[in-house]
Amino acid sequence: MTSRRASSSSGPDHVPGPGGRARAAADVVTAPRPPGAVRRRLAAHPVATDVVVALVVGAVGFAGGISQLAPWVVVLSATWPWYVFWALAYGGLLLRRRLPVTVVAVAFVSLVGQAALDEPALPWALLIALYSVAAHRGARWAWGCSAAVVGLLGALSATLVPQLESPLVAAFGIVVVVLVGLNVRSRRQYLAALIDRAAQLERDRDQEARLAAGAERARIARELHDVVAHGMSVMISLSDGADAVADADPARSRDAVRQIGVVGREALADMRRLLGVLHDGDEDAALAPQPGLDGLDDLVETYRSAGLPVALTREGDLPTAPAVQVVLYRTVQEGLTNALRYADRPARVAVVLRGPASRGAEPGGGRRRHGLGEVTVEVVDDGEGAVPAASVGTERGLVGLRERAALFGGRLEAGPRDELGGRGWRLRLVLPAPGDDARGTAAGGAQPVGDADPMPEEAP
Repeated sequence: MTSRRASSSSGPDHVPGPGGRARAAADVVTAPRPPGAVRRRLAAHPVATDVVVALVVGAVGFAGGISQLAPWVVVLSATWPWYVFWALAYGGLLLRRRLPVTVVAVAFVSLVGQAALDEPALPWALLIALYSVAAHRGARWAWGCSAAVVGLLGALSATLVPQLESPLVAAFGIVVVVLVGLNVRSRRQYLAALIDRAAQLERDRDQEARLAAGAERARIARELHDVVAHGMSVMISLSDGADAVADADPARSRDAVRQIGVVGREALADMRRLLGVLHDGDEDAALAPQPGLDGLDDLVETYRSAGLPVALTREGDLPTAPAVQVVLYRTVQEGLTNALRYADRPARVAVVLRGPASRGAEPGGGRRRHGLGEVTVEVVDDGEGAVPAASVGTERGLVGLRERAALFGGRLEAGPRDELGGRGWRLRLVLPAPGDDARGTAAGGAQPVGDADPMPEEAP
Protein backbone atom coordinates (compact mmCIF):
# COMPACT_ATOMS: atom_id res chain seq x y z
CA MET A 1 0.00 0.00 0.00
CA THR A 2 1.02 3.58 -0.38
CA SER A 3 0.09 6.98 0.89
CA ARG A 4 -2.50 8.92 -1.13
CA ARG A 5 -0.26 11.95 -0.63
CA ALA A 6 2.39 10.52 -2.97
CA SER A 7 1.08 11.64 -6.35
CA SER A 8 3.06 10.11 -9.19
CA SER A 9 2.91 9.08 -12.81
CA SER A 10 5.40 6.61 -14.09
CA GLY A 11 6.34 4.99 -17.35
CA PRO A 12 7.70 1.49 -17.74
CA ASP A 13 10.74 1.38 -15.57
CA HIS A 14 12.99 -1.49 -16.53
CA VAL A 15 12.96 -4.19 -13.88
CA PRO A 16 15.40 -7.04 -14.48
CA GLY A 17 14.02 -10.47 -13.72
CA PRO A 18 15.87 -13.29 -12.06
CA GLY A 19 15.22 -15.98 -14.68
CA GLY A 20 18.38 -15.85 -16.77
CA ARG A 21 20.56 -14.60 -13.91
CA ALA A 22 19.64 -17.49 -11.66
CA ARG A 23 20.80 -19.92 -14.32
CA ALA A 24 23.99 -17.95 -14.93
CA ALA A 25 24.73 -17.89 -11.19
CA ALA A 26 24.46 -21.67 -11.09
CA ASP A 27 27.23 -22.13 -13.66
CA VAL A 28 30.45 -23.48 -12.17
CA VAL A 29 33.49 -21.33 -12.84
CA THR A 30 36.64 -23.44 -12.88
CA ALA A 31 39.96 -21.61 -12.75
CA PRO A 32 43.00 -23.19 -14.43
CA ARG A 33 45.28 -25.26 -12.28
CA PRO A 34 47.82 -22.99 -10.58
CA PRO A 35 51.56 -23.54 -10.98
CA GLY A 36 53.35 -26.00 -8.73
CA ALA A 37 55.00 -25.11 -5.45
CA VAL A 38 58.50 -24.73 -6.95
CA ARG A 39 57.33 -22.46 -9.75
CA ARG A 40 55.27 -20.37 -7.34
CA ARG A 41 58.30 -19.82 -5.12
CA LEU A 42 60.51 -18.92 -8.06
CA ALA A 43 57.92 -16.46 -9.34
CA ALA A 44 57.47 -14.97 -5.88
CA HIS A 45 61.22 -14.28 -5.50
CA PRO A 46 62.54 -13.16 -8.91
CA VAL A 47 65.73 -11.55 -7.56
CA ALA A 48 66.74 -14.66 -5.64
CA THR A 49 65.92 -16.74 -8.70
CA ASP A 50 68.17 -14.62 -10.91
CA VAL A 51 71.01 -14.89 -8.38
CA VAL A 52 70.70 -18.68 -8.35
CA VAL A 53 70.59 -18.81 -12.16
CA ALA A 54 73.67 -16.58 -12.45
CA LEU A 55 75.61 -18.65 -9.91
CA VAL A 56 74.68 -22.02 -11.40
CA VAL A 57 75.23 -21.05 -15.03
CA GLY A 58 78.38 -19.15 -14.10
CA ALA A 59 79.75 -22.19 -12.27
CA VAL A 60 78.97 -24.39 -15.27
CA GLY A 61 80.66 -21.91 -17.59
CA PHE A 62 83.69 -21.61 -15.33
CA ALA A 63 84.01 -25.38 -14.95
CA GLY A 64 83.64 -25.88 -18.68
CA GLY A 65 86.26 -23.27 -19.36
CA ILE A 66 88.92 -24.54 -16.98
CA SER A 67 88.31 -28.14 -18.04
CA GLN A 68 89.77 -27.17 -21.39
CA LEU A 69 92.90 -25.74 -19.71
CA ALA A 70 95.15 -28.66 -18.79
CA PRO A 71 97.16 -29.12 -16.71
CA TRP A 72 95.63 -27.18 -13.79
CA VAL A 73 98.65 -24.97 -13.49
CA VAL A 74 97.58 -23.33 -16.74
CA VAL A 75 94.41 -22.12 -15.00
CA LEU A 76 96.49 -20.13 -12.60
CA SER A 77 98.41 -18.62 -15.47
CA ALA A 78 95.28 -17.67 -17.47
CA THR A 79 95.10 -14.03 -18.38
CA TRP A 80 93.05 -11.89 -16.05
CA PRO A 81 90.89 -10.45 -18.87
CA TRP A 82 89.36 -13.93 -19.29
CA TYR A 83 88.09 -13.75 -15.67
CA VAL A 84 86.78 -10.23 -16.28
CA PHE A 85 84.82 -11.35 -19.33
CA TRP A 86 83.51 -14.35 -17.41
CA ALA A 87 82.33 -12.11 -14.54
CA LEU A 88 80.67 -9.65 -16.92
CA ALA A 89 78.87 -12.34 -18.90
CA TYR A 90 77.46 -14.28 -15.98
CA GLY A 91 77.09 -11.36 -13.60
CA GLY A 92 74.96 -9.59 -16.19
CA LEU A 93 72.38 -12.37 -15.86
CA LEU A 94 71.24 -10.68 -12.65
CA LEU A 95 69.61 -8.02 -14.86
CA ARG A 96 68.17 -10.41 -17.45
CA ARG A 97 64.53 -9.56 -16.55
CA ARG A 98 64.81 -5.78 -16.53
CA LEU A 99 67.45 -5.28 -19.30
CA PRO A 100 67.49 -8.49 -21.35
CA VAL A 101 68.71 -6.83 -24.59
CA THR A 102 71.59 -5.13 -22.76
CA VAL A 103 72.51 -8.45 -21.14
CA VAL A 104 72.63 -10.04 -24.63
CA ALA A 105 75.05 -7.36 -25.79
CA VAL A 106 77.29 -7.77 -22.72
CA ALA A 107 77.28 -11.57 -23.04
CA PHE A 108 78.13 -11.36 -26.75
CA VAL A 109 81.02 -8.95 -26.17
CA SER A 110 82.35 -11.18 -23.37
CA LEU A 111 82.14 -14.26 -25.62
CA VAL A 112 84.04 -12.51 -28.41
CA GLY A 113 86.61 -11.18 -25.93
CA GLN A 114 87.33 -14.61 -24.49
CA ALA A 115 87.66 -16.08 -27.97
CA ALA A 116 89.99 -13.27 -29.03
CA LEU A 117 92.26 -14.16 -26.10
CA ASP A 118 92.52 -17.63 -27.63
CA GLU A 119 91.07 -19.08 -24.46
CA PRO A 120 87.85 -21.08 -23.82
CA ALA A 121 84.69 -19.17 -24.79
CA LEU A 122 81.43 -20.92 -23.88
CA PRO A 123 78.08 -19.39 -24.98
CA TRP A 124 75.94 -20.32 -21.93
CA ALA A 125 75.48 -16.76 -20.72
CA LEU A 126 74.56 -15.62 -24.25
CA LEU A 127 71.99 -18.41 -24.65
CA ILE A 128 70.37 -17.61 -21.28
CA ALA A 129 70.26 -13.92 -22.25
CA LEU A 130 68.54 -14.70 -25.57
CA TYR A 131 66.04 -16.91 -23.74
CA SER A 132 65.30 -13.98 -21.40
CA VAL A 133 64.68 -11.66 -24.36
CA ALA A 134 62.18 -14.13 -25.81
CA ALA A 135 60.45 -14.71 -22.46
CA HIS A 136 60.24 -11.05 -21.41
CA ARG A 137 60.26 -8.97 -24.63
CA GLY A 138 58.48 -11.12 -27.17
CA ALA A 139 59.15 -12.57 -30.61
CA ARG A 140 60.15 -9.37 -32.42
CA TRP A 141 62.98 -8.55 -30.02
CA ALA A 142 64.02 -12.20 -29.69
CA TRP A 143 64.38 -12.90 -33.41
CA GLY A 144 65.98 -9.50 -33.99
CA CYS A 145 68.66 -10.10 -31.36
CA SER A 146 69.17 -13.65 -32.61
CA ALA A 147 69.69 -12.48 -36.19
CA ALA A 148 72.15 -9.83 -35.02
CA VAL A 149 74.13 -12.35 -32.94
CA VAL A 150 74.31 -14.94 -35.74
CA GLY A 151 75.26 -12.29 -38.29
CA LEU A 152 78.01 -10.84 -36.11
CA LEU A 153 79.32 -14.30 -35.26
CA GLY A 154 79.57 -15.13 -38.95
CA ALA A 155 81.32 -11.88 -39.79
CA LEU A 156 83.77 -12.02 -36.88
CA SER A 157 84.60 -15.73 -37.26
CA ALA A 158 85.41 -15.15 -40.93
CA THR A 159 87.63 -12.15 -40.30
CA LEU A 160 88.89 -11.01 -36.91
CA VAL A 161 88.17 -13.89 -34.52
CA PRO A 162 88.40 -17.23 -36.29
CA GLN A 163 88.34 -19.00 -32.92
CA LEU A 164 84.59 -18.28 -32.59
CA GLU A 165 81.99 -21.02 -32.96
CA SER A 166 80.61 -21.70 -36.42
CA PRO A 167 77.54 -19.48 -36.98
CA LEU A 168 75.53 -22.47 -38.23
CA VAL A 169 76.12 -24.40 -35.00
CA ALA A 170 75.40 -21.29 -32.95
CA ALA A 171 72.21 -20.64 -34.91
CA PHE A 172 70.83 -24.06 -34.00
CA GLY A 173 71.31 -23.48 -30.27
CA ILE A 174 69.95 -19.94 -30.51
CA VAL A 175 66.78 -21.07 -32.31
CA VAL A 176 66.17 -23.71 -29.65
CA VAL A 177 66.45 -21.34 -26.69
CA VAL A 178 64.38 -18.63 -28.41
CA LEU A 179 61.58 -21.09 -29.15
CA VAL A 180 61.64 -22.28 -25.55
CA GLY A 181 61.50 -18.69 -24.30
CA LEU A 182 58.61 -17.79 -26.60
CA ASN A 183 56.71 -20.88 -25.51
CA VAL A 184 57.19 -19.96 -21.85
CA ARG A 185 56.03 -16.41 -22.55
CA SER A 186 52.96 -17.61 -24.46
CA ARG A 187 52.01 -20.06 -21.73
CA ARG A 188 52.47 -17.41 -19.06
CA GLN A 189 50.23 -14.97 -20.92
CA TYR A 190 47.63 -17.65 -21.61
CA LEU A 191 47.57 -18.73 -17.98
CA ALA A 192 47.25 -15.12 -16.81
CA ALA A 193 44.36 -14.57 -19.24
CA LEU A 194 42.60 -17.70 -18.02
CA ILE A 195 43.01 -16.72 -14.39
CA ASP A 196 41.77 -13.20 -15.11
CA ARG A 197 38.77 -14.54 -17.04
CA ALA A 198 37.94 -17.01 -14.29
CA ALA A 199 38.11 -14.23 -11.71
CA GLN A 200 35.86 -12.02 -13.88
CA LEU A 201 33.35 -14.84 -14.33
CA GLU A 202 33.36 -15.45 -10.60
CA ARG A 203 32.69 -11.77 -9.95
CA ASP A 204 29.91 -11.80 -12.54
CA ARG A 205 28.44 -14.93 -10.98
CA ASP A 206 28.41 -13.37 -7.53
CA GLN A 207 26.88 -10.17 -8.88
CA GLU A 208 24.21 -12.09 -10.80
CA ALA A 209 23.43 -14.12 -7.70
CA ARG A 210 23.03 -10.94 -5.66
CA LEU A 211 20.78 -9.40 -8.31
CA ALA A 212 18.72 -12.58 -8.55
CA ALA A 213 18.37 -12.70 -4.78
CA GLY A 214 17.32 -9.05 -4.72
CA ALA A 215 14.74 -9.61 -7.45
CA GLU A 216 13.40 -12.63 -5.61
CA ARG A 217 13.16 -10.66 -2.38
CA ALA A 218 11.27 -7.92 -4.21
CA ARG A 219 8.89 -10.46 -5.72
CA ILE A 220 8.19 -12.08 -2.36
CA ALA A 221 7.75 -8.64 -0.77
CA ARG A 222 5.17 -7.74 -3.41
CA GLU A 223 3.22 -10.92 -2.79
CA LEU A 224 3.40 -10.54 0.98
CA HIS A 225 2.23 -6.96 0.64
CA ASP A 226 -0.70 -8.01 -1.54
CA VAL A 227 -1.77 -10.74 0.87
CA VAL A 228 -1.07 -9.15 4.25
CA ALA A 229 -1.96 -5.52 3.51
CA HIS A 230 -5.22 -6.42 1.80
CA GLY A 231 -6.37 -8.80 4.51
CA MET A 232 -5.30 -6.66 7.44
CA SER A 233 -6.86 -3.48 6.02
CA VAL A 234 -10.22 -5.18 5.53
CA MET A 235 -10.06 -6.82 8.95
CA ILE A 236 -9.22 -3.52 10.67
CA SER A 237 -12.07 -1.75 8.90
CA LEU A 238 -14.51 -4.53 9.79
CA SER A 239 -13.29 -4.52 13.38
CA ASP A 240 -13.78 -0.76 13.70
CA GLY A 241 -17.23 -1.05 12.17
CA ALA A 242 -18.25 -3.91 14.45
CA ASP A 243 -17.14 -1.93 17.48
CA ALA A 244 -19.03 1.16 16.33
CA VAL A 245 -22.40 -0.64 15.94
CA ALA A 246 -22.00 -3.19 18.72
CA ASP A 247 -24.57 -1.47 20.99
CA ALA A 248 -26.93 -0.05 18.37
CA ASP A 249 -27.07 -3.05 16.02
CA PRO A 250 -25.69 -6.25 17.59
CA ALA A 251 -26.71 -8.40 14.60
CA ARG A 252 -24.75 -6.24 12.19
CA SER A 253 -21.80 -6.29 14.55
CA ARG A 254 -21.87 -10.10 14.65
CA ASP A 255 -21.97 -10.21 10.84
CA ALA A 256 -18.88 -8.00 10.72
CA VAL A 257 -17.07 -10.25 13.18
CA ARG A 258 -17.92 -13.30 11.09
CA GLN A 259 -16.65 -11.52 8.00
CA ILE A 260 -13.40 -10.81 9.85
CA GLY A 261 -12.97 -14.54 10.31
CA VAL A 262 -13.63 -15.21 6.62
CA VAL A 263 -11.13 -12.59 5.49
CA GLY A 264 -8.57 -13.77 8.03
CA ARG A 265 -8.83 -17.40 6.91
CA GLU A 266 -8.47 -16.39 3.27
CA ALA A 267 -5.40 -14.31 4.06
CA LEU A 268 -3.92 -17.17 6.09
CA ALA A 269 -4.53 -19.61 3.23
CA ASP A 270 -2.84 -17.24 0.79
CA MET A 271 0.08 -16.83 3.18
CA ARG A 272 0.51 -20.59 3.52
CA ARG A 273 0.36 -20.98 -0.23
CA LEU A 274 3.01 -18.29 -0.71
CA LEU A 275 5.30 -19.71 1.96
CA GLY A 276 4.86 -23.19 0.52
CA VAL A 277 6.53 -22.06 -2.68
CA LEU A 278 9.63 -21.11 -0.72
CA HIS A 279 10.12 -24.72 0.36
CA ASP A 280 11.81 -26.99 -2.15
CA GLY A 281 9.71 -29.71 -3.65
CA ASP A 282 6.30 -28.17 -2.88
CA GLU A 283 5.01 -28.53 -6.45
CA ASP A 284 1.35 -28.31 -5.46
CA ALA A 285 1.90 -24.84 -4.00
CA ALA A 286 4.05 -23.76 -6.94
CA LEU A 287 1.32 -24.71 -9.43
CA ALA A 288 -1.57 -23.25 -7.45
CA PRO A 289 -3.81 -21.02 -9.60
CA GLN A 290 -3.32 -17.29 -9.18
CA PRO A 291 -6.14 -14.81 -8.63
CA GLY A 292 -7.67 -13.58 -11.87
CA LEU A 293 -10.58 -11.56 -13.18
CA ASP A 294 -13.01 -14.30 -12.13
CA GLY A 295 -12.24 -13.42 -8.53
CA LEU A 296 -12.99 -9.72 -8.85
CA ASP A 297 -16.63 -10.09 -7.81
CA ASP A 298 -15.63 -11.79 -4.55
CA LEU A 299 -12.90 -9.19 -3.99
CA VAL A 300 -15.33 -6.31 -4.50
CA GLU A 301 -17.90 -7.95 -2.23
CA THR A 302 -15.29 -8.22 0.52
CA TYR A 303 -14.67 -4.48 0.42
CA ARG A 304 -18.37 -3.75 0.28
CA SER A 305 -18.81 -5.75 3.46
CA ALA A 306 -16.15 -3.49 5.01
CA GLY A 307 -18.28 -0.44 4.19
CA LEU A 308 -16.70 0.70 0.94
CA PRO A 309 -19.28 1.66 -1.75
CA VAL A 310 -17.65 -0.14 -4.67
CA ALA A 311 -19.09 -0.33 -8.19
CA LEU A 312 -17.44 -2.75 -10.67
CA THR A 313 -17.71 -2.26 -14.44
CA ARG A 314 -16.25 -4.37 -17.26
CA GLU A 315 -16.05 -3.07 -20.83
CA GLY A 316 -14.74 -4.70 -23.99
CA ASP A 317 -12.86 -7.96 -24.30
CA LEU A 318 -10.54 -8.46 -21.35
CA PRO A 319 -7.38 -10.58 -21.65
CA THR A 320 -7.50 -14.25 -20.75
CA ALA A 321 -3.78 -14.80 -20.17
CA PRO A 322 -3.36 -15.69 -16.46
CA ALA A 323 -0.21 -13.59 -16.03
CA VAL A 324 -1.97 -10.45 -17.28
CA GLN A 325 -5.06 -11.18 -15.20
CA VAL A 326 -2.90 -11.36 -12.07
CA VAL A 327 -1.58 -7.84 -12.75
CA LEU A 328 -5.11 -6.49 -13.28
CA TYR A 329 -6.39 -8.22 -10.15
CA ARG A 330 -3.54 -6.90 -7.98
CA THR A 331 -4.11 -3.38 -9.30
CA VAL A 332 -7.78 -3.48 -8.32
CA GLN A 333 -6.84 -4.94 -4.94
CA GLU A 334 -4.26 -2.22 -4.29
CA GLY A 335 -6.64 0.55 -5.33
CA LEU A 336 -9.47 -0.71 -3.12
CA THR A 337 -7.14 -1.25 -0.16
CA ASN A 338 -5.85 2.32 -0.44
CA ALA A 339 -9.39 3.66 -0.78
CA LEU A 340 -10.43 1.74 2.31
CA ARG A 341 -7.49 3.07 4.31
CA TYR A 342 -7.24 6.65 3.13
CA ALA A 343 -10.47 7.85 1.48
CA ASP A 344 -12.51 9.96 3.92
CA ARG A 345 -16.20 8.98 3.58
CA PRO A 346 -16.24 8.39 -0.18
CA ALA A 347 -19.69 8.40 -1.78
CA ARG A 348 -18.57 6.08 -4.56
CA VAL A 349 -15.55 3.99 -5.45
CA ALA A 350 -15.56 3.00 -9.12
CA VAL A 351 -13.58 0.09 -10.54
CA VAL A 352 -13.56 0.07 -14.35
CA LEU A 353 -11.80 -2.50 -16.55
CA ARG A 354 -11.64 -1.81 -20.26
CA GLY A 355 -10.42 -4.11 -23.00
CA PRO A 356 -10.01 -3.45 -26.72
CA ALA A 357 -13.54 -2.90 -28.02
CA SER A 358 -14.91 -4.92 -30.93
CA ARG A 359 -14.90 -3.18 -34.29
CA GLY A 360 -18.25 -4.63 -35.30
CA ALA A 361 -19.24 -6.63 -38.34
CA GLU A 362 -17.44 -6.76 -41.63
CA PRO A 363 -19.30 -6.37 -44.90
CA GLY A 364 -20.58 -9.81 -45.72
CA GLY A 365 -21.50 -10.85 -42.23
CA GLY A 366 -18.09 -11.73 -40.75
CA ARG A 367 -16.67 -10.14 -37.62
CA ARG A 368 -13.43 -8.22 -37.51
CA ARG A 369 -10.72 -9.28 -35.20
CA HIS A 370 -9.72 -7.01 -32.38
CA GLY A 371 -7.03 -4.58 -33.32
CA LEU A 372 -4.03 -3.74 -31.20
CA GLY A 373 -5.15 -1.50 -28.35
CA GLU A 374 -4.83 -1.10 -24.64
CA VAL A 375 -6.17 -2.79 -21.55
CA THR A 376 -6.85 -0.34 -18.74
CA VAL A 377 -8.02 -0.65 -15.17
CA GLU A 378 -9.04 2.35 -13.09
CA VAL A 379 -9.89 2.62 -9.42
CA VAL A 380 -11.25 6.07 -8.53
CA ASP A 381 -12.96 7.50 -5.47
CA ASP A 382 -14.32 10.88 -4.42
CA GLY A 383 -13.15 10.91 -0.81
CA GLU A 384 -11.37 13.80 0.81
CA GLY A 385 -8.21 11.81 1.37
CA ALA A 386 -7.43 13.40 4.73
CA VAL A 387 -5.57 10.78 6.72
CA PRO A 388 -3.68 10.87 10.02
CA ALA A 389 0.08 10.98 9.75
CA ALA A 390 0.30 7.57 11.42
CA SER A 391 -1.68 6.04 8.55
CA VAL A 392 0.61 7.18 5.78
CA GLY A 393 1.87 4.15 3.86
CA THR A 394 5.26 3.16 2.51
CA GLU A 395 4.46 3.28 -1.23
CA ARG A 396 5.58 -0.33 -1.63
CA GLY A 397 2.27 -1.13 -3.28
CA LEU A 398 2.73 1.38 -6.11
CA VAL A 399 6.36 0.39 -6.55
CA GLY A 400 5.34 -3.23 -6.95
CA LEU A 401 2.59 -2.33 -9.42
CA ARG A 402 4.99 -0.24 -11.51
CA GLU A 403 7.38 -3.17 -11.68
CA ARG A 404 4.59 -5.49 -12.78
CA ALA A 405 3.42 -2.98 -15.40
CA ALA A 406 6.95 -2.47 -16.73
CA LEU A 407 7.34 -6.19 -17.38
CA PHE A 408 4.38 -6.00 -19.76
CA GLY A 409 5.38 -2.71 -21.37
CA GLY A 410 2.68 -0.78 -19.50
CA ARG A 411 2.50 2.25 -17.25
CA LEU A 412 0.94 3.17 -13.94
CA GLU A 413 -0.56 6.52 -12.94
CA ALA A 414 -1.61 7.50 -9.44
CA GLY A 415 -2.68 10.83 -8.00
CA PRO A 416 -5.53 13.16 -7.00
CA ARG A 417 -8.41 13.71 -9.41
CA ASP A 418 -7.95 17.06 -11.13
CA GLU A 419 -11.57 17.24 -12.25
CA LEU A 420 -12.64 17.28 -8.59
CA GLY A 421 -10.22 20.02 -7.61
CA GLY A 422 -7.78 17.66 -5.91
CA ARG A 423 -10.42 15.61 -4.13
CA GLY A 424 -10.52 11.89 -4.57
CA TRP A 425 -7.87 9.58 -5.94
CA ARG A 426 -7.25 7.83 -9.22
CA LEU A 427 -5.16 4.70 -9.77
CA ARG A 428 -4.85 3.82 -13.45
CA LEU A 429 -2.96 0.96 -15.09
CA VAL A 430 -2.50 0.78 -18.86
CA LEU A 431 -1.16 -2.36 -20.57
CA PRO A 432 -0.74 -3.20 -24.25
CA ALA A 433 -3.50 -5.58 -25.29
CA PRO A 434 -1.91 -9.06 -25.35
CA GLY A 435 -2.98 -12.21 -27.15
CA ASP A 436 -4.25 -15.19 -25.25
CA ASP A 437 -0.71 -16.58 -25.22
CA ALA A 438 0.86 -13.37 -23.88
CA ARG A 439 4.28 -13.80 -22.36
CA GLY A 440 4.27 -17.46 -23.33
CA THR A 441 1.48 -18.29 -20.86
CA ALA A 442 -1.36 -20.33 -22.30
CA ALA A 443 -4.86 -19.36 -21.27
CA GLY A 444 -6.06 -21.42 -18.41
CA GLY A 445 -2.60 -22.79 -17.64
CA ALA A 446 -1.20 -23.03 -14.13
CA GLN A 447 0.92 -20.10 -13.06
CA PRO A 448 3.60 -20.36 -10.34
CA VAL A 449 2.80 -18.52 -7.15
CA GLY A 450 3.85 -14.90 -7.24
CA ASP A 451 4.81 -15.17 -10.88
CA ALA A 452 3.19 -12.00 -12.01
CA ASP A 453 6.61 -11.25 -13.50
CA PRO A 454 7.04 -13.92 -16.20
CA MET A 455 10.31 -13.78 -18.07
CA PRO A 456 11.03 -15.21 -21.55
CA GLU A 457 13.20 -18.31 -21.70
CA GLU A 458 16.76 -17.82 -22.81
CA ALA A 459 17.92 -19.28 -26.09
CA PRO A 460 20.12 -22.34 -25.71
